[in-house]
Amino acid sequence: MNDLRRLLVVIRRRWWYIAVPAVVLALTGVWPLVQMTPQYRVSVTFLLTSRAPMNDTGDTLAYDFPAVSRGLEFRTRVSTQMSGVVTADEVGALLDVRNNAREVTITARGANPDTLVPVRDAALAVLTQDGTLLWGKSGDTAVNIAVLRRDDVPVQEQPWLDALVSIMLRAGAGAVVGMVVVLYRR
Repeated sequence: MNDLRRLLVVIRRRWWYIAVPAVVLALTGVWPLVQMTPQYRVSVTFLLTSRAPMNDTGDTLAYDFPAVSRGLEFRTRVSTQMSGVVTADEVGALLDVRNNAREVTITARGANPDTLVPVRDAALAVLTQDGTLLWGKSGDTAVNIAVLRRDDVPVQEQPWLDALVSIMLRAGAGAVVGMVVVLYRR
């Protein structure tokens, strides 16, 4: 118990050893936030199923599409659909495809809000036109797409939560460094 009291007395006397590194490291997390370019996003959420009869394994198109969308063939087709306005690599950087229980969401994120809606719509058009051809199937390549939600106005993303977590972790690391100095110099 006496050791704890002595430690608290030392911390009370040298509190600034803890506070200064915590504040300095926390402020280093603010600078990238100030310099950050605003990011925007648009999305569309839809149900995706095959028109072909399901086999024993069930209809897995919605589960496979996020992986297919990362492929070079899909990105190239989206770039071609947009008449080469964006490259296949840019399409890969802008698009994020996720699946949640057969609800597929295509999200386009980037700094230029004017290109987001066309990229997202081109990705949906390629999926609609090429269908299961993207999975390497021939014959009936049609798919069923039922749009559930569509955000057509680019929304600015708020990076504050991630930045706040980073700032708090930096402040905590600074406090730990300060505490080590206090304990060492005791």
